[in-house]
Amino acid sequence: MDSVLGIDIGGNNFRIGIFDREGRRLDLSEGRTDSSGGREWMLNEIHKRSQSLIGKAGRQVQACGISFGGPVNYERQEVSSMHVSGWRGFDLARWVKEKLQLDCLVDNDANAGALGEFRYGAGRGTHSILYVTLSTGIGGGVVCEDKLLHGRDSLAGELGHVPMSVAGAPCSCGGRGCLETLCSGTAIGLRGRGLAKNNPELMARTIELSSGDPQAITAETIFRAAAEGDKGALFIVREATGWLARGLLAAIRILNPDRIILGGGVALAGKHLLDPLHEHLEALNAPTLKYSTQIAVAELGNYSPLYGAAALGWELA
Repeated sequence: MDSVLGIDIGGNNFRIGIFDREGRRLDLSEGRTDSSGGREWMLNEIHKRSQSLIGKAGRQVQACGISFGGPVNYERQEVSSMHVSGWRGFDLARWVKEKLQLDCLVDNDANAGALGEFRYGAGRGTHSILYVTLSTGIGGGVVCEDKLLHGRDSLAGELGHVPMSVAGAPCSCGGRGCLETLCSGTAIGLRGRGLAKNNPELMARTIELSSGDPQAITAETIFRAAAEGDKGALFIVREATGWLARGLLAAIRILNPDRIILGGGVALAGKHLLDPLHEHLEALNAPTLKYSTQIAVAELGNYSPLYGAAALGWELA
């Protein structure tokens, strides 16, 4: 029986798996990304671990798909990174062909996450989805009429870099006031640390859940505190979900997908994210523009991009 190799290269973690044609994961190797090691460290890990998995597979590995945590020129199959050195303009697909003797297709992690959820997760049974990853930043991938939408410059789905506020903070993309600066995990944590410094009484439970250190507050501890009724945490969650609702409603107006799927670490908050988000969407929506787009949390969790990488591999195989 045949299989493919799927690789997910992320800023914090990397994952490599062997998958069958039905999307079942047969084997897995994963670890923490050493950003200080740059491109060469990552390539060495991929080479070593991929060879090990292929050797143990017991079946023919036909092709490889890669999810890359950074900008990807899909047409040229070149990757870049805003955070790690050595990747700019790198032909990752050709490297795989040379080192592993496998044809390879590369896409960014948001597009791969969209494809993974569409084929094997919360997007099954639909024809169009918007996948939004809420993590350190905010990424997006669009499946339209059963196909990934890349756009002229491979920028389709970049919801996180839609400018929302002229008075907003600088963004990693070089812009200002992007959605990512308002409701990503990084933005939520930063907002929490600022509020805890200026008004610690309001953030008492959040600080307690952060081992008593206001500077250790993260989006995760804010959502945990909000679930327990912490007033400051509830304020921050409502503020962040309000901005997210505006971004998603704009996407609904433009794309009107069957389903919006929320992935990434922030989406693990589940109902504590979805409940206020739905309240904001209901308040913002115009009664004459009713929509039936569903909003769901990713079924594959943090593994959505890896499954999407496998789907890319099967497109080649």
